[in-house]
Amino acid sequence: MKILKITFIALIMIIVLFFGINKFYNNYENDFQNDADIIRLEHLLYWTDLIEKYYNKIGYYPLQKQLKSDKSIGLVRISTIEQQQYFNTKSKKYIRKFDNNSNNFFEEFNMKFFLKDLEYILEQKIDEKYDIQKVPDKSPVGYNYFITDTGYLFWVTCITCGVTKISTLLADGITPTVNIVSSDMKDKVTKLLTRKEIISNPIFMQWIQKKYIKESFAKKREYNNKDNSKTN
Repeated sequence: MKILKITFIALIMIIVLFFGINKFYNNYENDFQNDADIIRLEHLLYWTDLIEKYYNKIGYYPLQKQLKSDKSIGLVRISTIEQQQYFNTKSKKYIRKFDNNSNNFFEEFNMKFFLKDLEYILEQKIDEKYDIQKVPDKSPVGYNYFITDTGYLFWVTCITCGVTKISTLLADGITPTVNIVSSDMKDKVTKLLTRKEIISNPIFMQWIQKKYIKESFAKKREYNNKDNSKTN
């Protein structure tokens, strides 16, 4: 009986410890995604501002003139060297479900080429802004810039945003994204807004004005990535 009692107490302690660790992890994950989503939305505005400035200066969007044909859809995956491992087929860390160009449907341009084009036309050094989540979990990490002969679409994930009038899910059915498009692309996909429209949207304003939980951590990780493509 004594052995059974000790075993029972040990089992209870293991269960309590398990739920304690699980709760701690969930709290950490929720706090991290809160901060990561604020930065993701800030980066959505940052990159699209550069893209719009580029257009205003020369009358077309970055990489638009490099497309092979008027039916091509170009893609730049705005991601760090580390993040690229998960959709690089030559990497041991490759995960097919996170590779949205596994069938080579899109005409892909790398980050260095994209940045070089931006810096050349805008005549300025570009601070690189990336998703601060290093490793994908259930959802992909990084941002996506799509370009056609008509215009562009730029999306970021926003895990805490859910599905709303201005956010939708990826094809995986679980990952919310927020999108900005050029005016000529508005009718191509549902729930798309131009940069001007999204900045004044009350839902977006509420998201972007959320408070950080660990701002110094999030901003430090953001800062450490500012020259990622140039130092790797």
